[in-house]
Amino acid sequence: MKRLTAILAIPMLALSVMLSGCVMIESSSISSGAAGGQKVSASASDWGVLALTAPYGVTNSANSQLASQCQSGKVGNIQTELSMRNWVLVQVYSVTAAGVCE
Repeated sequence: MKRLTAILAIPMLALSVMLSGCVMIESSSISSGAAGGQKVSASASDWGVLALTAPYGVTNSANSQLASQCQSGKVGNIQTELSMRNWVLVQVYSVTAAGVCE
């Protein structure tokens, strides 16, 4: 009976480690003093190997999405939020950006 319990405990422990994850959220804002306009938002995500590589171009993708939503292509009062979720060997990066068309 003890052996059966040990055999079942190992997969359960491995599953709980794989399903758990730390979440870190960082945010920043760039204010250009734009009075008002159409509010726009965008998001992008990608993954990297935990603490070894980070995805390239996630913020560029979110910025391009913001600019494409404005007729002038200019965005002000930008606020961004970066969230990183750590899994066992993978880190998922998500960038959310919001701004106002100038």
